[in-house]
Amino acid sequence: MSSSNPPEQITLAAKLLNDKRGENIDLVARLKRLEKMFEELPTSQLGKLSLKADKLQGGKRLSPAGPVDPTMLEVDQEDIMLELEIEADELQVVELDEAPFDTEDMEALERRNEEVYLKLLEFNVRLKRLFGSNRAIFARATEAFLRLASLKSPRQGQLARLFRDYRDFKRHHPEDFARASAAGRGRFSLLLQVFRYFLRHPVSSLRLLSLARVKRLLQVLVGSQSLDSISWIDQRFPTESSVSRQPVIFPVDDVTAQSVELNFPEVKAPLVSIVIPVYNQYATTVSCLQAVLAHTDGVEYEVIVADDCSSDETRTLGDRIGNVRVVRHPENQGFLGNCNAAVRAARGDYVLLLNNDTNPQPGWLTALLGVFEQHKDAGLVGPKLLFEDGVLQEAGGIIWRDGSGWNYGRGQSPDAPEFNYVRDTDYISGACILFRKDVWDRIGGFDEQFRPAYYEDTDLAFEIRKLGLRTIYQPASEVVHFEGVSHGNDLNSGIKKQQRINQGVFRKKWRGELLAENRDLGTDVFDARERHNSGTTVLFIDHYVPFYDKDAGSRSTFLYVKSMVEMGYRVKFLGANFFPHQPYTETLQQLGVEVLYGERFARNWKLWLEENAKSIDVIYLHRPHITEDFIDEIKSLKDCPRLVYFGHDLHYLRTEREAAVTDDSKLLKVADDWKKRETRIFDQVDTVLYPSDVEVNAVQEISPGTNVAQLPLYVLDAPDVDSFDFAARKDLLFVGGFTHTPNVDAVLWFAGEVMPRILASDPDVRLHVVGSNVPEAISNLASENIVVHGFVSDGELESLYRSVRVCVVPLRYGAGVKGKVLEAIQSAVPLITTPIGAEGIPVPEQVMDIAEGAEEFANRLLGLYTDESRCLRQLAARPAYVADHFSSGVVRAAIEQHFACESEG
Repeated sequence: MSSSNPPEQITLAAKLLNDKRGENIDLVARLKRLEKMFEELPTSQLGKLSLKADKLQGGKRLSPAGPVDPTMLEVDQEDIMLELEIEADELQVVELDEAPFDTEDMEALERRNEEVYLKLLEFNVRLKRLFGSNRAIFARATEAFLRLASLKSPRQGQLARLFRDYRDFKRHHPEDFARASAAGRGRFSLLLQVFRYFLRHPVSSLRLLSLARVKRLLQVLVGSQSLDSISWIDQRFPTESSVSRQPVIFPVDDVTAQSVELNFPEVKAPLVSIVIPVYNQYATTVSCLQAVLAHTDGVEYEVIVADDCSSDETRTLGDRIGNVRVVRHPENQGFLGNCNAAVRAARGDYVLLLNNDTNPQPGWLTALLGVFEQHKDAGLVGPKLLFEDGVLQEAGGIIWRDGSGWNYGRGQSPDAPEFNYVRDTDYISGACILFRKDVWDRIGGFDEQFRPAYYEDTDLAFEIRKLGLRTIYQPASEVVHFEGVSHGNDLNSGIKKQQRINQGVFRKKWRGELLAENRDLGTDVFDARERHNSGTTVLFIDHYVPFYDKDAGSRSTFLYVKSMVEMGYRVKFLGANFFPHQPYTETLQQLGVEVLYGERFARNWKLWLEENAKSIDVIYLHRPHITEDFIDEIKSLKDCPRLVYFGHDLHYLRTEREAAVTDDSKLLKVADDWKKRETRIFDQVDTVLYPSDVEVNAVQEISPGTNVAQLPLYVLDAPDVDSFDFAARKDLLFVGGFTHTPNVDAVLWFAGEVMPRILASDPDVRLHVVGSNVPEAISNLASENIVVHGFVSDGELESLYRSVRVCVVPLRYGAGVKGKVLEAIQSAVPLITTPIGAEGIPVPEQVMDIAEGAEEFANRLLGLYTDESRCLRQLAARPAYVADHFSSGVVRAAIEQHFACESEG
């Protein structure tokens, strides 16, 4: 093609096509090569053995000929596009007779390339399962030996070629490969996962053991349950999410320190000024600076080294370390004076005082700053301090009435639950403290009464609290403190002796506050560690920490935890499986919730309750089967707190309705059993709460003496109805987790009975199905008009809500208020549901269409889908409706009504 006659401008995507189907040349070539290799694999004796071994481990799950299930994986589109990066000299530029691709062409290209990429991913996961790391080494070595013995090149062997492609793919797509490997586990590996969980958590496992649960586990493992077994197993028998780790240390001695040169970033307007007071100990300072430079990312900061008249190599630090400001004094100021002088030179909005005998760990500073972003009343924030070997040194400090202090958690495991949630504390060790510079200036810095050192950091915390601000411990920030390097450990000699002297100075200055707010030495540690003196403490007990992005019940629980924390309640959380599922556990901990997990708490949860029941006002029990496991032992407590029960829905009512829809008489017996169990719970608790007035009425009917009330299921934000553009939207959306059988039935019924009627009128309409734990019956519905997404992120779900025209909730049975209905209301999308879907929602006809039966549902849906004015009328009522029934104010009033009480510490 000559340069004088340039081709029509075409897109990059079009350049990469080998035909109009939208296939990526490189992807297709790799896939064909792997397919051919797999076809040849049985011709190798080693290949045959590997296939047989894999079959024994349940290898049929990812057979090369099997279909690809995109819902099993969360494939990053960037990884697919990476495969499009072909060298320019390999491109064959083609003339296009047609115009450049439009949006639909690009979507078709993306879908086709995703299918090919997933197939390629599947083959490489299959290779890993066939051989594994040890088998791979043995197989390749054996093949190489056999080919050499026959005078053939080992590089041409089938296995060598397979492993070469496998290695390249794994190197270029590590994240997708890891996810796909996890999704490709066979039954044998799932059984091993369950067995290992039982070994690690024997007590918590036995607590949850029952005949019904064992039966369900066996059904999942043998595949008679349609529910996706991997997701089900992962939720209930998870692998370890965290392990104790050794901190990162930068060892520097006096000799090596001489050759260390560092260059910090040059910052014109720092957010944080890191002030490091030093006196000699040059090697220690260099180690600290190395850690700061290596582990401080994403923050504009400056480093100020406050040199208090050092006589060693510290005097030359400014020449060796780039972009560090050095502040020196004409004479020695002592630690306190040195800090006060250096902070005056700070340019940042925040100042961080950091001992030179420390090594901050990755992410330390962003975690500390995050507390100020989350809590506008934060005044002083500090990290978790560790010893060099990783043992906990301090998780915040406690000050007793006599002015003495405790390093809370000293010598214990840094991973223990009680040391890993954000909370108020009496003080933070001055080894590492972060504060706003304007607050420091208002106070006037460290009080000169405490010269030369000790108790100045404790006094600062009390001064900041006097301004109405909080001192907060942040466990997500970790700093190693080589305790004693600066001032030694002997309280009877040297500057360390000043610690005893300054305790008396501190006690005299803060005598009134200590008597009014602090406790006698060593008493009420449960409350003292959090400075808790009044207010309501609520202990949540549920099946596990709320998976707030996966099911409506968990989302409701999470929103109530969050609301209570925002209202000033102290919240504790006990998951019945005692496992710290992530990121959900850390999310609660960062809100300030203490989560009880681990085998220690599984064995001793009742002892923990016996010791701390007097400090707990309400135990908030969830779900009947979980409540049954705990309530008898809770009721036996000497100081039993008030018991509030939330059933999420009436299980007996839901099961009765399922029996009527499915015509299964056996379910009636199950429903009767649920009724007896739920009624027994009603008799044992003080308050019963349900989200639906229908359920409240049902409880009053079967248990007339029960104190039962309605509780809003969700806290909803005001919907942005102005963002709805009828013409720019298309398609339908269903959202719901598929561990809940009514959701499975709803989608199957809609696809079989309603969707054909819709397509007869408009064949271009598509149904998007979103939800975790997709069973095979649902994934098999995938077609041109039904898109099964499976679990998606919150961002992806928001994108779908912004693009679809109508949400559908075609429930035929169930009980309680449906979270998916409320989410659709909040998302400003027109909605149609059944009477079951609308149940329990106040005056639902104001904000949704309601229809029953396939024909009526289809007709009303088509009317809504094609009538812009109907959609807009439905949406116009939403803001006022949410404010009246599901706003933060409504939910907070309900919390105050059912939970609030005063508990003096």
